[in-house]
Amino acid sequence: MKKKHIIYLALFVSLLIGVSYIMNWKMAIANLREKNDFPSFDDPGNRILVIVPHPDDETLGMAGIIQRAVKQNIPIKVVIVTSGESYKKAAMSFSSKLNPTPKDFYQLGLARQQESINAMKVLGLPRNDLIFLGFADGSTRFLWSQYWDNNHPRISGGTNVAYAPYDTVYKPGIPYTGTNLVKELTEIIKNFKPTDIYYPLADDIHPDHWAVSNFVRYAITAMNINVHEHMFLVHYPQWPVPWMAEKNTPMLPPENMNDSNTDWQSFYLTQQEVVTKQIAIKQYRTQTEVMEPFLMAFVRKSELFATKPVLYIPVVQLKPNLQSKTFPYSLLKVPTMGMLNEEIYRSAALSQLGAFYDNDKLYIGLQSAKSISKKVVYHIEMRLFYKNNDIKRIDIGLIDGKVYQYKRADNSLTDVLSSKPMVEGNKVWIVLQIPHENNLKCIFMGADSIYKNKLIDKIPWNMYKIKQ
Repeated sequence: MKKKHIIYLALFVSLLIGVSYIMNWKMAIANLREKNDFPSFDDPGNRILVIVPHPDDETLGMAGIIQRAVKQNIPIKVVIVTSGESYKKAAMSFSSKLNPTPKDFYQLGLARQQESINAMKVLGLPRNDLIFLGFADGSTRFLWSQYWDNNHPRISGGTNVAYAPYDTVYKPGIPYTGTNLVKELTEIIKNFKPTDIYYPLADDIHPDHWAVSNFVRYAITAMNINVHEHMFLVHYPQWPVPWMAEKNTPMLPPENMNDSNTDWQSFYLTQQEVVTKQIAIKQYRTQTEVMEPFLMAFVRKSELFATKPVLYIPVVQLKPNLQSKTFPYSLLKVPTMGMLNEEIYRSAALSQLGAFYDNDKLYIGLQSAKSISKKVVYHIEMRLFYKNNDIKRIDIGLIDGKVYQYKRADNSLTDVLSSKPMVEGNKVWIVLQIPHENNLKCIFMGADSIYKNKLIDKIPWNMYKIKQ
């Protein structure tokens, strides 16, 4: 009987590996090949600040960095923005209820905080160097886009409150707004004075991850500080593969991110650091109960980090034909994944962002996989950083073929449209008059598509400068 169980177990593991690789055979091949086309580093920094969205992200992405810093007596602090309490599948398992209550979500948040404490203890990080902010899980993208000002907090979908309900966090009772999150991050960065900041990659498809990425990069830019930035990836379609620990395999980036303005670096772990990382991941019991294979996929012999260079918007002397089949002045290409086959979803699948500056006007273009649809809402959002430390925002929506300007915060600009949108096939161009362009330092910009009030796709946020 024992031998039979072993055979069944071996078949199950083989099936699991097979399914993992079949999910994305190109990625599987990439992971099987030895790659030496991006550099590695072994110096984690002199003063390290780790900022992550949820309890467990700090271990998945940076367990090796944390261990190395502790071993070398490098000052390091870990900041966890939310307590991960709104993850319904985990809350159902944790509470043994099909419909968890706000109290159940609150208790899950406390449990997940304790799991991070336990995991950091495994990695050697003292409790005093772990900071919980207690912002609402699943809400950070709404704080970024719509709930910015302090007079308009966001109510959590889990705990059903508009403020941090935990007394274990950095500032208990703080209202859930984008402004407050920026203030807390700014205060921590100012007080700790890091040389290196580790935070999520904007290409991550989990809204909390890309929103936290935006908040951190916003704070760094607003503070005008010089730090080394290291961005990490957790959630991306059919990545990493296989969903199991592979201690002798390096972590490789998604193969279809080659044109995503991402420069990769590897941080190699010792054998003991890999083993310790796996032990630390197992401390997150509320998560391993519902997705252990995925978490174990981050047990590799290396950790992967990226930087995002500034992209330059060209100043042109001759405006191109925007009605041609080509897409001029493309600055960023993103994969459309190929999973959304219905026509309407292909119209919402964003593939390129382009921009150029001509005659005091900024032209912003979006391209989708299929023709621009009046049923899809297309957004272009910007944060303008000026040399005098002033910050403005622009929020544009293309709805039913018409362009609208949103006033989503006190610093919103709502008089920047220069002409009607130009829609041609699967491309749309919007023309803006940027105020005080000569005093403009940089533009932080992203885009997304909405269908039936659901976020379908996005162009990851990047930093841009108008090339003088």
